[in-house]
Amino acid sequence: MDIYNVLLVSELQLKQYSNINKNVDVNLLRSEVEQTQRIDLQTILGTKFYKEILSKVSATGNTFNDDEKILVDEYVQPWLIQQSYWQALPHIAYQVKNRGIVQGDMENASAVDLETIKYLRTIAKSRADYYLTRMQDYLNIGRGQGKFPAYTQQNTLDGQMPARSEKYGNGIYMPRTSRYGWNNERMLRNIKTYAEQQLINPPCLDCQ
Repeated sequence: MDIYNVLLVSELQLKQYSNINKNVDVNLLRSEVEQTQRIDLQTILGTKFYKEILSKVSATGNTFNDDEKILVDEYVQPWLIQQSYWQALPHIAYQVKNRGIVQGDMENASAVDLETIKYLRTIAKSRADYYLTRMQDYLNIGRGQGKFPAYTQQNTLDGQMPARSEKYGNGIYMPRTSRYGWNNERMLRNIKTYAEQQLINPPCLDCQ
């Protein structure tokens, strides 16, 4: 079985957790999920870990261990649904026919303008970015940290390296630190530190 034909979310899930109508062409949705996995998910996980995840899925089920199942079910799939929806929106609105590029194909539906499509994509992208941050936090500083050697032990010979956020790519080790830049130990010592949470109202505990 070609691992690149494996989809980590089904067309039914994509329709169920977005506002895509049940009558939208299944082949269109499959294509968008596949391209999102190949381009975006492989960029996030790196080629080695990406291939390892796909290789454990078959037509009869999967062979994920408990940690991999949590990663796929709770982190990858929510992101993949929103990212695929974001990718699919222009291709649902506009299709290539024999006579050229046309808008929609439903007889009784009213076409929307380009600005509305852009607005819907903005909403979908915002959701996808939230789930992306959540997934990267889990892999790099959360409970998934160190549980996936294929993610952490990659090199350029394996293919594409995982594209971690800059906050995970520096050489400074800060124990018990979140992506917001603070930790409990420093708060208890009354050492003033900078945190993005200073912008939150009411401010956080270490924003004195």
